[in-house]
Amino acid sequence: MSSKIEFSFEALEVPVSWNVANELCLFWTKIFGQDFIENQNIFTILSGNEKEFNRDFIFVAKYKDAIVSTVHPTISIFDKRLGGIGEVATSGDFRGKGLAKLLCNMAIDEFKKRGGKLLLLGTNNPAAARLYHSLGWRYIPGSRVMLRVFDGRNTDRFLNAGKRFNNKKIYILRGDARFRLPIIPLILFPFEEIVLDLNTGLFSTRWFVQKSCMGLYPRYEKIDENGAWFVAISKKSVVGIASVKFHDEHCAQVDGFCLPEISEKVIKKLYLKTVDYAIKRGAREIHMVADNLDIKKKKLLLKLGCIPQKERITIESKEGLLDIIAFDFPVAGERDDKTS
Repeated sequence: MSSKIEFSFEALEVPVSWNVANELCLFWTKIFGQDFIENQNIFTILSGNEKEFNRDFIFVAKYKDAIVSTVHPTISIFDKRLGGIGEVATSGDFRGKGLAKLLCNMAIDEFKKRGGKLLLLGTNNPAAARLYHSLGWRYIPGSRVMLRVFDGRNTDRFLNAGKRFNNKKIYILRGDARFRLPIIPLILFPFEEIVLDLNTGLFSTRWFVQKSCMGLYPRYEKIDENGAWFVAISKKSVVGIASVKFHDEHCAQVDGFCLPEISEKVIKKLYLKTVDYAIKRGAREIHMVADNLDIKKKKLLLKLGCIPQKERITIESKEGLLDIIAFDFPVAGERDDKTS
């Protein structure tokens, strides 16, 4: 007769001790690989470096004092309605025993207890998707991101589709970890424009399938290593993002996007805030980009005084084709009067 396996369960709130953080990272490295741990800056999060911006919890199942399953929910402090789940992982020998479902339910209970309304996760795994679907998550069109709602709103409301914003009350802030979760609805919006931000490899879900969820913010975190990014904020919603990435000491690329309901004046302000940062950091050349089919974006760059280059850049991938036009921003010369 086989004996029943007994598991113990723990609910941890970040920051955790160095030993616990190390144990978790070793477990996740075995499941996801070393690149995942480094790209997500997991150890930094576990150490509490984002505790002023987000609340992180780790729900753990153990067998004989060894971690065998985890779920990692993050709750935004900037917008307490928003949460995201990552690091749903179970050791191979312990799969099929309901551990992920149990830990996900623990995460859901914690999220609801703290007033959360919108809980995100991402998966490219069909078997995992079936589990999440059974727990109330549904895929957002054009992505492998799933959303569970607790306030009755639909996907369009989550994505701010058709929402009217007071453009006079939109302000621009330097991007940081408080926007780890609030940038996700904006990125998942089905823009007509193909290229959202070439600096971070973001494209419209109308054209390309967005396969990442909690991995979206680390793309902007990476920008901070050699550049900066800025967000346009309306109340608790991120309605626009622009970034600058330095290719060398004096050459930078600026790109960005805003919800279609946002006025052109706000978009220009967001771009020029990013440009000013680049110039103050020593940029002598600033390039901007648009796909040849992105009529609205091309018009915006021309109004900013940009000059299109003759050569085009073709980028092919499994998901589609990009036909990029590069523009030069006049750093030394006068800007077009229309930018004022």
